[in-house]
Amino acid sequence: MIGHKLRNRYEIREHLGDGSTATVYKAFDERLEREVAIKMLLPHVRESTRKRFFQEATSAAKLNHPNIMAIFDIDQEGDRHFLVVEYVDGLSLSAYVPSSPEVIVDLGSQIANALQYAHERQIIHRDIKGLGIAS
Repeated sequence: MIGHKLRNRYEIREHLGDGSTATVYKAFDERLEREVAIKMLLPHVRESTRKRFFQEATSAAKLNHPNIMAIFDIDQEGDRHFLVVEYVDGLSLSAYVPSSPEVIVDLGSQIANALQYAHERQIIHRDIKGLGIAS
């Protein structure tokens, strides 16, 4: 996918990671001239997973919080279904293991604040392990 352009707009530049249902790429949005992350569903996912993916993205797009990445777009190209989100340059939570109690409390507080904000708006996050912390 590196070098491929989705919707004649998002140039895939780097592979960031894989999950059970999606692959994440760093891309460049040529229209708005900014880096983004593309979460692309794997071709083998069930239709129910695809529907839930888009439903959750639509719900999460209503959130505006400093500890929650922004969702910019949901789309598909051919049989490729994808989500375009804010690219946050930072470390994964695993990079903080081990850490001092102060760092753990700070990170835990950021995560708890984001989850509380979402829960107050009736949105449940189903992929907490996917969270990243900006450096």
